[in-house]
Amino acid sequence: MERDRLTPRDHARVASFIHDSVGIQLPEQKRNLVESRLRKRQNALSIPSLGDYIDYALSTKEEHIHLIDNLTTNKTEFFREASHYPVLETHVTNWRRSQSEKQHFHIWSAGCSSGEEPYTLAMVLKPLLGQHFSITATDISLEMLEIASKGLYLRNQIQPIPEGVRKRFLLKHRDKTKPIIKISQDIRQHIRFGQFNLLNDNYAAMPKFNVIFCRNVMIYFSDDIRQRIIRQFLNKLTDDGLLFIGHSESIRGIEGIEQLVPTVYRKISS
Repeated sequence: MERDRLTPRDHARVASFIHDSVGIQLPEQKRNLVESRLRKRQNALSIPSLGDYIDYALSTKEEHIHLIDNLTTNKTEFFREASHYPVLETHVTNWRRSQSEKQHFHIWSAGCSSGEEPYTLAMVLKPLLGQHFSITATDISLEMLEIASKGLYLRNQIQPIPEGVRKRFLLKHRDKTKPIIKISQDIRQHIRFGQFNLLNDNYAAMPKFNVIFCRNVMIYFSDDIRQRIIRQFLNKLTDDGLLFIGHSESIRGIEGIEQLVPTVYRKISS
């Protein structure tokens, strides 16, 4: 039955909506992936066919966020791309030497997914800055933000966290039989989670940041959209602020920025 398969026409309709809404590209070779993800939502709503679900999703504003949630990738882990953190520590140490002790350090974790990145950043910054830092953690997915804000993870998810850091910042469940770990309030107090669409939300409402992390997000964007977002990031960085991107990503043809090491860029002072 054709209505229960993702036809080329329906794939094109969905891909166009996702590109216009959040900038992500879903080319033809991802049609099987798109179909499998949409079918989960179709089944959850007990809609007879996939074609019927797509008609419903594209015409119903309340369903748009679920369509986006199901088609965005949320792969992450604690201390992912570990080579970035010594660079961050050096930058923070140098920054603090040039500032008063009460100066606040601001980081944006853009595309924070289920929270592992901003919590990792807080664990790195806490010994260096004490109370004098804050992290704005944003994502397009309300589902991921809900998970992130709870700060609850399974024991196998925390394996990348060094043992000493675990002892300081993680809390075990009172019931020893449950493999659940909670991020301590000492870390959570520094992070504010919120929804933000990198393609078309209001960057002007964001404060200035000393550092922006946006890793393995822009790989899904076209070159034009990627360059537009990077320019927005530069506008939100302080002079000499750092932009961290993913190891599968690169920046070309953008003025006002220089590469420090692979995937780490510094805004040139104006």
